[in-house]
Amino acid sequence: MDKREALEAIYRLATEEFAKEEHDAQVVELLGQYLELHPKHVFSARHRHAWTLFGDALLGIGRAREALPILMTAYDKSPEQARGHVASRIARLLEEYVSPRQAKKWHKAATDYCGKREGWPWVFRGANLAVLGEFKKAIACYEKAIEIDRSCDKEEAWLNMGYCYRALREYENAELCFDQALTLDPKNKAAKLALKALKGIPATIEKLEKALPVA
Repeated sequence: MDKREALEAIYRLATEEFAKEEHDAQVVELLGQYLELHPKHVFSARHRHAWTLFGDALLGIGRAREALPILMTAYDKSPEQARGHVASRIARLLEEYVSPRQAKKWHKAATDYCGKREGWPWVFRGANLAVLGEFKKAIACYEKAIEIDRSCDKEEAWLNMGYCYRALREYENAELCFDQALTLDPKNKAAKLALKALKGIPATIEKLEKALPVA
């Protein structure tokens, strides 16, 4: 078996292992060897994909510090049509292990590259903006996700948009959003709880007004 055949065999094994649950450690071992043996000046689609899988697998076994530069390399090597997916991986890694603020520009990159055809990057970007307290911008992201009729759990977008309206104290809009989430998924426990909690808001405000001193 020559070097090219060996690389193909390793890549095939790695992709097979990646498709299984809890096999990230095997993928790390396989792709670590693959990337070490692969010619550094050759950038095939398979080679680019290997960088992404390697970064994901490192993240899966808790080696986030090592995963970040690997995913950055995958982003640099990827063609424009594939960069959105890698950018989203980087954004979620930064959000979980570094800070939401550093993740912000990568969520934007994800929507810039694939947000015209896919809704899920807008959901992730909206969640990031909501964490940062930028609720109106987050709502605009969720609205965009709902507009795009592809690869997006719209009930999640409606639910998260309801949370943003609730944070802004726009309770009627929040209620409409939670209702929409339940229309799409009648078993959505989070939407049911959020809607139930909103029902007590008018009574709470009335009690507050009575408790406040007369101006």
